Amino acid sequence: MRVLLFNPENDLALASDDPNYTPPASARLFASDLADFPEWWHIEKDIILPWGWSPLAVRQLQQRGVPEALLPTSAQIADYRTKASRQTAVRLLDRLRKAWPEPFRSHLLIGESIWCETDVDVLRAIELFGSTAMLKAPWSGSGRGLHPVRSLPLNEKDYTWIRRTLRLQGGVEVEPLYTNKVCDFAMEFWAENGQVHYEGLSLFETTEGGVYAGNLVASETEKKSRLSHYFSPTLLDEVKSHLTLLLNEAEIPNWYRGPLGVDMLVVNSISSKKPSHNSYSLHPLLEINLRMTMGWVALQLQRELDEGETGIFKIDHSDGHYRAVLLKKER
Repeated sequence: MRVLLFNPENDLALASDDPNYTPPASARLFASDLADFPEWWHIEKDIILPWGWSPLAVRQLQQRGVPEALLPTSAQIADYRTKASRQTAVRLLDRLRKAWPEPFRSHLLIGESIWCETDVDVLRAIELFGSTAMLKAPWSGSGRGLHPVRSLPLNEKDYTWIRRTLRLQGGVEVEPLYTNKVCDFAMEFWAENGQVHYEGLSLFETTEGGVYAGNLVASETEKKSRLSHYFSPTLLDEVKSHLTLLLNEAEIPNWYRGPLGVDMLVVNSISSKKPSHNSYSLHPLLEINLRMTMGWVALQLQRELDEGETGIFKIDHSDGHYRAVLLKKER
């Protein structure tokens, strides 16, 4: 049996927690236009390969005749939903800061976040971060579920977003608002039987609103070289080691077999006309994506490149439709 299901609306479906959830029209068009997208990253011949898991994904596969024995149970989906929440990233970032405090104290690493379950808690967290913050819903993707706050007091639009998110999803993550970002990247892992191992780097771009814009497709050596403009390769290796250990202690569901991505961020921490390693700070755990990611797709596309080639993978949106595109070029 080979079942390939491209369900990019899965984060939204997780937020609803309803097997009969109807995604917005834009998400349905995206999924329809790219229905054969799993062919870009297929792993083996006989596999069930959805973008992510949710009650909706299980129902869709049931309707396609997939046997119940091959699908996660309701209890397993509930556990997966909890682990896929941004609350997991908040908890693991706190554990990383406590287990490895030195680079945070020296500002080689940055990053802090607070999980809030009342509007009063949200306000206190924003005040703690100096009246500017990024608010995030527990489950959302590609720029959705993000709400920046740039000053206090909060306005009615802010309170409406906070109270609606708390009512529908039960919590809000509050973190500093990073306005001096210079680079988005991620580390991609593979989870199987509750264990996690490192697979490779993902260098990607997003729009100002946080929507995915494209991925570099290149060798690991090339990606490390580009990141070395901001910090030493040694720091990157240390982050990888600490994250691998942390994720293996994080109780990833044993039944889950698939990609796991950790989004990271480089910020310009010091204004300088001659940037150096001391000018930048690395956020090592901005998001955790317990699902297929565009970064994982880019890792698979490395196989399509000849030696010395690099490429850009992106989702083109023109003529009202979406297309996956890989643009190759020689270095």
